[in-house]
Amino acid sequence: MPRQSRAASDQPTREKMYDAIIVGAGVSGLLAAYELLRLRPVSAVLLVDAGPPLERRSAQDATTGGYGGAGLYLGGRLYFGATALPVMPPVSSLAWLRPALSGDAFARRATEVDELLRALGARAEWQQRPPEPLERAIEQASAAGLDYVTSHPSRRLSQEDKLVALGALRERLLAAGAQFLFGAHVDATERDGEGFRLALSPASAADGGAGGIPAELRARTLLLAPGRYGAEWLRGAATSLGARVESLPSTFGVRLEAPASVYDPLTDVNPDPRMQRLTRDDALIKTYATCPGGLVTAVRRYGALVASGVPIMQREQRGPTTTVAILAQPGMEGASGVWREGERAARVLNERTPDRLVVQRLGDVRRGWSTTEEALAANGVRPSDSTAQPSALHDVYSAAYWRAFDDFIARLDQLAPGINAEDTLIYGPAEERFWGFPTDELLQTTTPGLFMSGDGAGQSQGIIQASVCGLLAGEGMARALG
Repeated sequence: MPRQSRAASDQPTREKMYDAIIVGAGVSGLLAAYELLRLRPVSAVLLVDAGPPLERRSAQDATTGGYGGAGLYLGGRLYFGATALPVMPPVSSLAWLRPALSGDAFARRATEVDELLRALGARAEWQQRPPEPLERAIEQASAAGLDYVTSHPSRRLSQEDKLVALGALRERLLAAGAQFLFGAHVDATERDGEGFRLALSPASAADGGAGGIPAELRARTLLLAPGRYGAEWLRGAATSLGARVESLPSTFGVRLEAPASVYDPLTDVNPDPRMQRLTRDDALIKTYATCPGGLVTAVRRYGALVASGVPIMQREQRGPTTTVAILAQPGMEGASGVWREGERAARVLNERTPDRLVVQRLGDVRRGWSTTEEALAANGVRPSDSTAQPSALHDVYSAAYWRAFDDFIARLDQLAPGINAEDTLIYGPAEERFWGFPTDELLQTTTPGLFMSGDGAGQSQGIIQASVCGLLAGEGMARALG
């Protein structure tokens, strides 16, 4: 990538027309900038992120935003087993949803990403097979009738690997003339002639966004790559720019909380063991976002208050309970049948206990009883979310969900004996929403010059896929710019 001179005082301004603005400095956005500048070195490129720069991030902080995003900074597993982008779900999907890249073409791009990361200093060794304890866990899950989602063959990057690679990539981008703007929230996006206009505000002083944030930015092409937790923002931004957006069925369910010692047989092997089972009525029921020794907390997403988990990164700081969500992911056909109106649960429970989650004992769920303050006080598992309202949620979810839940947790109990106990706590609502963004093979949306990339757009699941998305989008922007 050619080196270009750039004055130190060259700061983002509202007067400058950028060739490309990339919203999101995760691995997808970073690789898009890299590829665009490799193919078109004269491009004026600006990356905008609401989080902090690399030097202000901490491995002990579970915040997902900032330079490196969540996957490459907080995660670090490079999985090479996927053969398509995106990986198609095992349930029915939209008729137009097809892989943008698959087979040998995907494998070549994945190898390209791996070679780049090695050149940047991320040189961890290959793990062709899971380590022996994980192989045993996979076999035990299979014997219980559960599919254990694994990530091998892979390379697991150390924190040093990640910091070296991210730092080296930053230097390459800066040398090529790219600019960064951190601590900046994109409040609005609109068309501006043949380009785009973005309205910005400081995200927070803690993110380093105090001062230096222009009110507006303009660009000829725009890439939106906000990551998984920016999906709702992405939907709004794409809609405002006239891009085609389609709602996908909500993934919904509850979040469990049980003694950490009960789930230790699973989390001692893998801190986030992901297991799933396909139902006969077009849905996937699965574990999601396990937090060993973590906390349950209420967060506002999709216009609703939902139960989320807070991971505790340091083992010595973990609490007495582990929390994990049990979610149903219906297919398009299932969502119009027995799984319809899954998103209704969040609305009903939010109306039942405004500004608070509902918590119920599993034993009370089974009996159809509302959990009382007295019953919760006497329960063997104490809620880590002290604001949650003891009440009832059993009557909000459909019979199809509880049938799948009972079958799934009985199988899970074979691997973590005691998870199916009456004292296990159930929080609701838990929900993840997704949208589909039709694009061409280089990830340009139905709005010319507007591109989508990465986990937020539902195209990728992990570092390698998100990186390949970035390469495709970077190539697409270079082509759009001419």
